[in-house]
Amino acid sequence: MKKIIINLSITIALVGLMVAALFTLPVHPVIKVNFLATDYLNKTFAYQISTLVLSFVIILIMGLLTRFQSVKLLALNKIDGEINPEPWIGFFKKEKKDTWKVSGLSLAIIITLVTAIVIYFQVYKNGVIQTFTIGNFLIVVLFALINSFVEEITFRHTFVSIVEYHNLNRYISQGLAALIFGVGHYFGHPGKIPGVLLAGFLGWLLSKSIHETKGFFWAWLIHFLQDIVIMTALFLTLS
Repeated sequence: MKKIIINLSITIALVGLMVAALFTLPVHPVIKVNFLATDYLNKTFAYQISTLVLSFVIILIMGLLTRFQSVKLLALNKIDGEINPEPWIGFFKKEKKDTWKVSGLSLAIIITLVTAIVIYFQVYKNGVIQTFTIGNFLIVVLFALINSFVEEITFRHTFVSIVEYHNLNRYISQGLAALIFGVGHYFGHPGKIPGVLLAGFLGWLLSKSIHETKGFFWAWLIHFLQDIVIMTALFLTLS
């Protein structure tokens, strides 16, 4: 029990430090670049590279805490697994079990559409001030890929790794992921109460996906799709 408490405490502290970095780096960047087309792209590039490096540090620390059992949860080829019944979101006990291989893509599409609606009312009301080129869009897609990876490592992989390693109740990691990710989005995009609720639910669901598939695929993919929507909106309205 002592080891569990110590590992969980270290993990919470690690996530807390990363959250501080995520909020600090946009204001006080460690590196600066100016070779991209807009100020938004340059600042985002510097931010994404910095956080990506930190995410690999987190992977290493979690590996040390779990005798590197946590690395197995980063598998991208594990896309299936039974979805445990959750009546409040529509996963009921039935004769034919829901699986991530069957329902994962549907969940990804539904959540992305909801995110797009929220982002439309929260961001696009300010008006579009930038046009997209194919090159800029590809850069935004790259940023979304990195950002989703970093945040999944920070808010999901950390807690899931400890819970899986010590065979704890999965709702511990799912609850922590929902709470921290949700609250952290109050001042983000999407923001305010809708952003907290959407991000909190997403944190809970993506943590659930890692537990049930023992892999990283659905968590990263679903988050990546949300970030494409969000970062595209920010580029068009804030650049």
